Amino acid sequence: MVGDERDGASFGFDVTVAHPARVYNYLLGGKDNFEADREAARQMIAGGAKVLVGVRANRAFLGRAVRFLAGEAGVGQFLDIGTGLPTADNTHEVAQAMAPESRIVYVDNDPIVLSHATALLKSTPGGACQYVHADLRDPSKI
Repeated sequence: MVGDERDGASFGFDVTVAHPARVYNYLLGGKDNFEADREAARQMIAGGAKVLVGVRANRAFLGRAVRFLAGEAGVGQFLDIGTGLPTADNTHEVAQAMAPESRIVYVDNDPIVLSHATALLKSTPGGACQYVHADLRDPSKI
């Protein structure tokens, strides 16, 4: 949402307060973040945090693992708990690029992540992509 700093009320949440998922999005070069998120990321980097290396390595590992599982291992269903939405190269995008019929369920307990999921989760026609608003600490709900 770079360059689109509408008031928080139009989004249903306060865009003047940094949010971990959007800070992560910014650190990965994404566009679904606000000035507060960008400023928090800049402060982390200025403070000496090696955060860029970590978030990029994390996202690269997710991509390699999902590509292998969907492509070579033939796994067709994925459960992504603690989604990190919004970001780039999400599980469903990577899996369905390898196997369009893949089915992915994202789980997170954060209402802000839910709002991003509603906007971002588009599946391929042969696959499926859903979001469950639940908490890792309550596996029966998942």
